[in-house]
Amino acid sequence: MVRVTNLLPEGPGSLRAALAQKSARLVVFEVGGVIDLKGVPLRIEAPQAFVAGETAPAPGITLIRGSLIIEADHVIVRHLAVRPGDGRPRADAPWEPDGITIVRGSVPVHDVLIQNCSATWAVDENMSASGPRDVRRAAGVDATSHDIAFRNNLIGEALLNSTHAKGAHSMGLLIHDGIRNVTIDGNLFAHNRERNPRLKGGVSGAVINNVIYDWGSAAIGVGSKGNLEMLDGVRAVVRGNIAIGGVDTKGKVLVRAVDPGASVLANFNLARDATGRELKELDEGITRLREGESSGGGPRPDLRQNLIAVLSGAGFRPAERDEIDRRIVESVINGTGRIIDSQEEVGGYPKRAETKRALTVPDGKAKRLEWLEQMMKALEFDPQVNASALLKRLNLPR
Repeated sequence: MVRVTNLLPEGPGSLRAALAQKSARLVVFEVGGVIDLKGVPLRIEAPQAFVAGETAPAPGITLIRGSLIIEADHVIVRHLAVRPGDGRPRADAPWEPDGITIVRGSVPVHDVLIQNCSATWAVDENMSASGPRDVRRAAGVDATSHDIAFRNNLIGEALLNSTHAKGAHSMGLLIHDGIRNVTIDGNLFAHNRERNPRLKGGVSGAVINNVIYDWGSAAIGVGSKGNLEMLDGVRAVVRGNIAIGGVDTKGKVLVRAVDPGASVLANFNLARDATGRELKELDEGITRLREGESSGGGPRPDLRQNLIAVLSGAGFRPAERDEIDRRIVESVINGTGRIIDSQEEVGGYPKRAETKRALTVPDGKAKRLEWLEQMMKALEFDPQVNASALLKRLNLPR
């Protein structure tokens, strides 16, 4: 077990020092507040890291001006906020940070869980999973990252006209070439132009029970193209999702064929534009799979319950949301907000006093896990969410 005891960007007691350790480690926090990474990303390069952000005292841990990069297997990251923003440390240097990204480098990266985190204001993607380019299924599962889950996260307000070399960007969650067994479940996507999420060629996985609000040109994107080559088509289950158009929504379909070749089992989804008009579920050029052709069967989801669960439980501290997450959730409920170019349009980087709390951690693995679950459950649900007006507006089927 490693304790984080200060908010410094590096040095003894810092989060960077805790993540740099090579042995199996449970990272706990005796401090809360904002860590300014000053443009230098945090990296998890050794396996078996459990980053338990739920152990931090209020207001929790928020990272600004930098990314969290995971390059190891068997990693869990929970209850952190990552908000890179456009505050580049040097005006003459490139600045295209992700929020949280999973990258396969020289070794396979797999069995990674990102749960109850908030990722906003990225210049590239708010979240992503990647590896070598143009990976085909025939190369084997370890040729790139695999077995990854994104659950109950808030993924929003990726920056549009910012410092990206390609110009206008604003991207939510990107799953790169050939990644298999990815689960994207119970997340809130809000005010990202595209990639809510985007599955590239060769990807297999499930996009289930998410809420997508105020996308621009694309909500969920699929296809078969990798970086340069046409690969195997995406095979995905898209089930129980709710997409609600906002002021910046131009896309007219829930699942867009960015390029042809994808196969999708899509059922029990709902997509509406900002006026309440129902949108098409699958784009032309996508092969619709049937029950039995994929592993996506199961009971009919309760869309009303899915909506409330996501609005109540997504993000890094749902039971005591910070002003940023609360504003974004309220924008979904009220039909407000829009895609932004800079965090300065919505109040800028948070400024919070440092808080401290000594932790007494139980001995023994089983007791520690029980203790962590209790801490996590204390942050799971926002009892103040009232979505009755939104439910009435959507007239969701029971």
